[in-house]
Formats: sequence, structure tokens, C-alpha cells
Amino acid sequence: MLEALTALLVVVIGLVAGAAALTSYSLRYSLRRANRLVPGRAAPTAPLSWLWSPSPAAALHRRLRSACKLASSVPGAWHPRELSTHRSRRAIRPSRRHPAPARDGIAELAREVLEDALQLDGQIVSASWLARGVPRGRALAQLEREVAAIEDAARRVHHLADRQARLARSTEVSSLSLQDRIAAMEAAISELTPRPPRL
Repeated sequence: MLEALTALLVVVIGLVAGAAALTSYSLRYSLRRANRLVPGRAAPTAPLSWLWSPSPAAALHRRLRSACKLASSVPGAWHPRELSTHRSRRAIRPSRRHPAPARDGIAELAREVLEDALQLDGQIVSASWLARGVPRGRALAQLEREVAAIEDAARRVHHLADRQARLARSTEVSSLSLQDRIAAMEAAISELTPRPPRL
């Protein structure tokens, strides 16, 4: 009888320990996912404590995460280009899960915002390792300006995508004459044409 109770207790303890380990792993995986700038994209890993830390580097990382979330909402903004397994490095074929990336300019701009944000996040991680004081403060001040530029670019690209989507849904566009639609397209292209910087 005592042996049966001991065996049952060992089984119960094993189940509880296994459930705790599984829960801990699941929680850690969820936190790591939440801490990434772009889901499914390998990048320099920011410390998990940056999810809540008040440090300047952690705040910059969180601002980049918000900007990436905004840029990622643009249709076609992110598409995994390659399988990163050791067995194969062939391009991913379009499918329901991984549709072909959009070929319009707005999606390309959004992808560029995400790429720049990933590189900048790596620089923030590196700057956080510098010794406290002037060097770290100077590095983070420079990176703060670059984060602000990424945030602005993400907002502008998202706004462009939103305008494009509203235009595509609009019933008025289809009722325009051919000449009016051509004029509208010419005006849009003219607006997107880069202008020389003002002196």
C-alpha cells in the first residue's frame, strides 16, 4: 500500500514538474516572439527584459517594434525569401501560407523600413553593451534620431498604403472616364517622383 502511494506521488510530482517546465518554455517562447521586431525573422536578439525595462536602449527597441508593426501592416510588406534550414536554401514558392510578395512601390518601401529597423536594432543592442556614461549616452542619442526617422517612415508608408487601399475600394474611380483616370495616374506618379533637396 505504501509503495503504491509512493509510486503515485512520484508520478504526480513528475506530471507537475513536466507541466511547469512546459509552461515555462511556452512563456519564454511567447516573450521572445513578442520581443522580435519582425515575426519569423532572425535578428540580433534584444534582452527579454527590454519588454518592460525603463532603460533608454529598451525604450528605443520598443519604439522600433511599434514602427515595425505599423510597417508590417502594409500588404506585401514582409515575405520570407528563403528557407533557412541546413538542408535547403531554395526560394520559397508562393502558396496560401506564403503568398508572393507584392510588387508595388509601397510594399517595397515598407520592406525597406523593416530592413532598416532590423539593422538599427542590432546597433541599439551593441550600444547597450558600452560602458555607462558619455560613450553610451552619445551613441544612444544618435540612435534615437535614427529611430525617429524609422518611425516617421513607417507612418508615411502606412498612410500611403491606406490611401491606396481607399482608392482601390472607391466606386468613384471606376466611374471616371479614361482620360480622367490617366490624368489621376499621372498626378500620382508626379507626386511620387523624387524632388531635389531644398538648399
